[in-house]
Amino acid sequence: MNHPHGDFLSRAPDWSLWIGHLGRGSIALALVAFVLAALLWGARQGSERWSARLFTLGCSALLTAFAALLVLLLADQFQFAYVFDHSDRATDTQYKVAALWAGQEGSFLLWACCSAVFGLLAARCTHKDRRWFTVSFSAFLASLAGILAYESPFRINLIEGQPLVPPDGNGMVPSLLNYWITIHPPTIFLGFGSLAVLTCWALAACVRRDLDHWAPRIRPWAIVSATFLGLGLCMGGFWAYETLGWGGFWAWDPVENTSFVPRVWVIALIHGLFIQSA
Repeated sequence: MNHPHGDFLSRAPDWSLWIGHLGRGSIALALVAFVLAALLWGARQGSERWSARLFTLGCSALLTAFAALLVLLLADQFQFAYVFDHSDRATDTQYKVAALWAGQEGSFLLWACCSAVFGLLAARCTHKDRRWFTVSFSAFLASLAGILAYESPFRINLIEGQPLVPPDGNGMVPSLLNYWITIHPPTIFLGFGSLAVLTCWALAACVRRDLDHWAPRIRPWAIVSATFLGLGLCMGGFWAYETLGWGGFWAWDPVENTSFVPRVWVIALIHGLFIQSA
C-alpha cells in the first residue's frame, strides 16, 4: 500500500465495515420501528398485531446493534472512533467487553437494550393496558434510538479520506480499570431499564382510568427495579471505596445519585402498592 503511513496503518477489513453498517442500520431500523409502533396503535385501536411486531422488531434491532459494537471492540477495530477512544490491544478481554458501556454512546446503547429486554418481558403481562403501554414504551425507546442515531457509536475516523486502522487505541480511563466496571454499570442500567416498565404501565393505567387492577400486576416489577438499583448502589459504593476511599469525589457521583433517587421513589411505590392491594 503506497501510503505515507503504510508502516503503521492498514486498510480496514471489509467485514468490519459491514459490521459497522449493520450497527448503524439496526439503530435506524429501531428508530423507525418504534415510531411506527407508537403511531399505529396510538392512532387506531385494533392494530395490536402489527404494533406488537414492530415493537419486537425495534427491540431486536437494538440488541443487534449491541452485538455489533461488542464484536468491533473484541476485534480491535480502531478505525471506529468509539473503539479507538475506549480500548487498546493490551486491554484484557473483560475490559474490552466493559468498554462497551465505558463511554456515553455505549451507555445509551446499554440503557436502550436493557429497557428493550424488560419491555419485551413485561408487554405480555400488561393485558388490558398493553395498548398504551406499548405506545409509551415505543416512544421512550424511539427517543433513545434517536440519540444513538445522532451520537452513533459506529462513527468511523477516516484518515485522509480512507477507513484505515490505527495500530492501537487510547485505552480505557485508568480509574475504570477495576473489576467493578464489568458488573456495576450493567446492574444499574438493568435497574434503569426496569423503571421504564413502571413508568409506561402507570401511564397506561392512567389513560384507561383503571388504578386498581394494575397494582398487583406491577408490584413484582417494582420489586425487581428496587433490587437492581439497590445492588447497583452497593456495588458503586464498594467500587468508590476501593478506588478513591470514602469521602472521595464519587461520594457525589451523578450516576450514584440518579440511581439513589429513583430507588427511594420505587420503595415508596412498593409500600403504596401493598397498602392498595390489602
